[in-house]
Amino acid sequence: MSFLNYSTREINFKIVYYGPGLSGKTTNLRYIYYKLDPSSRGELVSLETETDRTYFFDLLPIKAGIIGEFKVHFQLISAPGQVFYEASRKSVLRGADGLVFVADSQIPLLDAN
Repeated sequence: MSFLNYSTREINFKIVYYGPGLSGKTTNLRYIYYKLDPSSRGELVSLETETDRTYFFDLLPIKAGIIGEFKVHFQLISAPGQVFYEASRKSVLRGADGLVFVADSQIPLLDAN
C-alpha cells in the first residue's frame, strides 16, 4: 500500500521488478535511470555480487511530480532472480504497490519465466 505522509505532503509508491535471474530487471532500472532527467531521479543503488548479479535488490528513487498538494515519489526496486535468494525476494515484495514482471525472451528459458 502506498505511504501517505500528511505532514510532508508526500505519497510514496513501491514498484517491484520481478522475474527469473538474468532476465533484465537491473537493465530495466539502468535504462530508466539514464533516460530520466537527473533532477527527477535519485542515485541508482545496486547491491551486486562479484559477478554483477543482484544480491538483495536494486533501488531507483524517482520524483514524479505533484498531484493536488502532494509530491509523488516512486521507489523502483528489483528483486533478485536467483531461487536461492527466496527470502530476499519475499522481503523485497512485502508492501509493494505494483509489480513489473520481467521475462526472458529466449525460448530455452521459457520454463524459468
